[in-house]
Amino acid sequence: MKHFFAICLVAILCTSTGWAKQEPITEYISVKGTLKRAYNQAPEGAPINIKLVMKISESKQYPSGIYYLADLEGQQTLIPKADLSYIEWAKPESLTEFWQQTYLTCHFYEQLAERAKTNDLRQEVEAESQEYLEHLNEIIYEDDYIASYVQGILAKLCGANVTTSRNGNLNVLIIQSSEPTSFMLPGGNIIVSTGLLCTLDSEAELAAILSSEIGHYLYDHQVANVRRAEQRAQRALFWADVFSSVAYSYDADFYYNGDWRNLGASFVADIGSIISLLSIPVVNRLGMNYSEGQEREADRLAVRILNFTGYPEDALTSALRKVRDYYQRNRRPEDILRYNSIDDIQQRIEGKPEPATTPADRPYLKNTYDVVNFNANLNYTAALYQEAIMLAQKNINNQLADSQTYVTLVRSKMALDNTEAVNNECLALLDKADELSSHGAPDLDVGKQRILLLMRMQKQSRAVDALQGYMDILTAYKQQHPADRDERIWIDKELNWAQLMIQKINKL
Repeated sequence: MKHFFAICLVAILCTSTGWAKQEPITEYISVKGTLKRAYNQAPEGAPINIKLVMKISESKQYPSGIYYLADLEGQQTLIPKADLSYIEWAKPESLTEFWQQTYLTCHFYEQLAERAKTNDLRQEVEAESQEYLEHLNEIIYEDDYIASYVQGILAKLCGANVTTSRNGNLNVLIIQSSEPTSFMLPGGNIIVSTGLLCTLDSEAELAAILSSEIGHYLYDHQVANVRRAEQRAQRALFWADVFSSVAYSYDADFYYNGDWRNLGASFVADIGSIISLLSIPVVNRLGMNYSEGQEREADRLAVRILNFTGYPEDALTSALRKVRDYYQRNRRPEDILRYNSIDDIQQRIEGKPEPATTPADRPYLKNTYDVVNFNANLNYTAALYQEAIMLAQKNINNQLADSQTYVTLVRSKMALDNTEAVNNECLALLDKADELSSHGAPDLDVGKQRILLLMRMQKQSRAVDALQGYMDILTAYKQQHPADRDERIWIDKELNWAQLMIQKINKL
């Protein structure tokens, strides 16, 4: 229906412009405003409604260029691009109106018309992006709930109004990575790391980061950067080298939350796979090595999106500060995956409003506490013990800890210190973990960590008692689930480990 209406408008236009050669850029739109001053015999303050954007050439009446077909006081009027400054835009009343106005005033509609000039390059970059996306499946964070939650925030920001070059809509994918990163692939997929979800503390901060990535996509920064990059043959060789070096393996000893019975979310991916797939050359190859000007352009649009959707605009500053602080803690001044360097992050922060002191976003923290646990484990496996402790403590401080939170905290503390005070603290933490075990059932991870801690503390008799209890639980579980071959194999392995530990203690 909209397409038919647009054709009718064009037909009227052709008659009034001496059968000009015209090319509609949009279907029917409705972008409202008022005149700032008199224009085409219409008085100041007259209402105006832009209905169509088109490109005109070979007209006797109008110079070639971009024009806007408008309803001005009941008359169809053609407005050249330069005369949009005569219009005071009305406040949008819906998300669709907001995005139509944004596309119009930021000239994204015209950009869509110009994309045909780079169609071959665009298709090649998007094909590379899609191939890269398939490899990212190796490190995907498979939790349907959190994926739906983050996609819901994206939907609140743009709905169905921002389409991809494949006529689909923007999509969020969450990957396993300790680094707080987010980047938009040229094909319209926004990659968000578990590290980013853990670093931020509010939905507004995440919305701000997503809005900035939407800005890069709409301004077409990726393809513009690739056009300035190396020749296509060199890009093809690069991708062949990248994908041949990626290790596709999982570390079977570290299931999500460390629980061998709970595979509801995701395996912890092999650290080598994460590093190989999330490298700076890969990000740069897809045109995401943004200039300072491109970052600021995307950030300005992000603030515009935040203001309309009801999020505070200083959420972007707050989010960038937390990302910067992460890299400062981990001594990474340069070669940062998405943000290049701490100095580049700081440049984006400067000049923006100072974030107000606001209470923690409790709903966001509750929605992401599982991710915080996950990333605490991920940092532990990567020997980033201080970061693991900080994340576990975040859930504890927010009263969102479960037994696995305390297990990860104890593992990390034991990796860093071996003093009487720390060991006693860890025993007390494991007692808290036992209290939080679901339905009062013994937690095998808690039990095993207690055994290792007691052996370190040379409390041999208590360690033997704990080992015997551990073996009793495993044996009972094996009898209750005799048909599950994979679990039987795991249980037999653990029983053998416990017996070996008892033998070692007896020899001491």
